[in-house]
Amino acid sequence: MMQNLWKQVAGQYHVSAAEVQAEISAAISQGMCDPDPSVQQAWKEVPSSDEIPNPEEVVAWIAAQLLGAGLLQKADAVSERPEYAVKR
Repeated sequence: MMQNLWKQVAGQYHVSAAEVQAEISAAISQGMCDPDPSVQQAWKEVPSSDEIPNPEEVVAWIAAQLLGAGLLQKADAVSERPEYAVKR
């Protein structure tokens, strides 16, 4: 399912799906370097299989947060994974 998302975004910006993933990875790395304690805490809430979450994990976590807040319809959700349901 994520590959379809990357392809869709790539098509909108006339780049490759790999480039979309690379840009998201770079944004994640940059965001995780923010020294603000609240930003650091937010990153700690993202479930990850590694020290740095991958684009799929971040997008799935954001989708779960939007679902939980009622800002995203279930039919629109990228992922519905209970481990990502963090209450803020």
